[in-house]
Amino acid sequence: MNDILKNIYQKNISIISLSDKIIHFFRTQNFDAALRTSTITINEISDLLKPLFSSKSYINENSEFVDDQSIMNMLRSLLDAQEKNDFILLADLYEIQLIPYLIHLQEIIMAKEEFVFDEERYQSNLITLKESQPQLGAYLSSLPSPLTLFDQGYSIEYTSCGLMTLALDDNGRKYYMHTNNRIQNEAFTLANSWYSYEKTEYIIYGLGLGYHVGALSEIDNNINIEVYESDINIIQLAFAFSDLIYIVQKPNIKIIYDPDYTELMKSINNITEISEFILHYPSLRNIKNIDIKENLENYFIQYSSIKNQLSLLNGNFNANILNNDGVIDELKNDFEDKDLYIIAAGPSLDKNFMQLKELGENTIILATGTVFRKLLNAGITPDYVIVTDPNPRVYRQIAGLEDCDVPMLFLATAFKGYTKNYKGKRYMILQEDFNKAEKYAEQKGFSVYKTGGSVSTTALELGIRLCCKRIIFLGLDLAFTDNFVHAQGTSRRELASSEGLRKVKDIHGNMVYTSRNLDIYRKWIENRIIDKEVIGIDFINATEGGALISGMRILQLEKVIHQK
Repeated sequence: MNDILKNIYQKNISIISLSDKIIHFFRTQNFDAALRTSTITINEISDLLKPLFSSKSYINENSEFVDDQSIMNMLRSLLDAQEKNDFILLADLYEIQLIPYLIHLQEIIMAKEEFVFDEERYQSNLITLKESQPQLGAYLSSLPSPLTLFDQGYSIEYTSCGLMTLALDDNGRKYYMHTNNRIQNEAFTLANSWYSYEKTEYIIYGLGLGYHVGALSEIDNNINIEVYESDINIIQLAFAFSDLIYIVQKPNIKIIYDPDYTELMKSINNITEISEFILHYPSLRNIKNIDIKENLENYFIQYSSIKNQLSLLNGNFNANILNNDGVIDELKNDFEDKDLYIIAAGPSLDKNFMQLKELGENTIILATGTVFRKLLNAGITPDYVIVTDPNPRVYRQIAGLEDCDVPMLFLATAFKGYTKNYKGKRYMILQEDFNKAEKYAEQKGFSVYKTGGSVSTTALELGIRLCCKRIIFLGLDLAFTDNFVHAQGTSRRELASSEGLRKVKDIHGNMVYTSRNLDIYRKWIENRIIDKEVIGIDFINATEGGALISGMRILQLEKVIHQK
């Protein structure tokens, strides 16, 4: 590729990236940033015209794509819309006219030119890296050519915008680290979802080709970023096929090769209120250490759940603090030194739940919302029902039972329809790690409780904190016993597929399928039980099936009832 074409190609990459930012800024009504970026972009387009027109015969070899008049009309339309402050039209012009034109131009150049590995850029990247991170730079310089990695399951592909993406092989299945379309727009969107003005330190696992790191640093030049990567081949490919000089030159960005994850774990354990731990999700698939991979997947699920539902949680909380009859703290005397039977909706519940009719005095039946109706229909009236899910779809658990006088325990962020419509007593549970609940509890002098992410884990926490004598679980399969999902008459019954599921040991020593979420809850329960602050409570798993839960005695319900 001659210098003129290379100049066109590189300018197109820049203009496409700037155009995507303009569209974002206009559509989020950040007009100042949009107009400043638009001015820069129009200047970039103006600089592109001379080399583009001079290469017209080459580009138009097969069809007339570069037409002086149509290009000038496109530029005039942009200028006219900007002059008239028609920001809706201006964003549309960038999206509908300019970006598709430039992408087509890139595709023409890529089809006509042979692209070769840019050894000069690679060495320049390494020299810059050695200046900022000498040890990592020297290590990369000692490795064989990055081209040898193409025989080891790694591949580099050009995308429609002209930048490169990275693909890896996973047992014959190819997967990508970045989009095949407009990479910088993907990185910009992802970085914006991560950024918070309250955070000044970001810990990222997963380098990929570095686009998301650069995008995050551009949002705020003052933040500190540490990027951890366990695969040295990924780091080498990033420096070989992506221009990382703009990253490694910044003193507030550090790339850390961490093959055994020790440095990452240290950083995670030292996270403060101003720190944010972020996962580049495609990089998780490349982790070879199963335990680390599962732990990071678990974190990603919990982090994403909270972040994605934040507006829902806030809305529920604001309503629930107005619709309650007190807080869970007030019930300690009712729970203390009692046997607490927590009834979950696992498929094994059908084997023994009718025995709950045999319970004597000094016991409490706490039904999760999913099994509430099932117990009532069977003539078993629980002492309490507990609900925690923030989504409106779960309201069906109590639909038609609103006049029931069984007291309800509800998480402060549970669906607000519960507390609005339920006629029985309603006691609120204020949870840890939800800022509004923590502040409210501090103001009012209430306690906050761990939740573990599910209704069963929250129920366990209540039993511990309210000083129950024994905590007995029924229906806590935390797995798909006999390939069933839930007990009959509670929720979805049949397991549709085992694809993507994990296998864990069950209470009989066999392997059973479970989901990532259920496995997270199992591990949380195990860790909570062995907490040194938990003293004098007997934890019993009377579930007749499901995953083995370390720290719980396995005992048939009949023996639990008659063994005090």
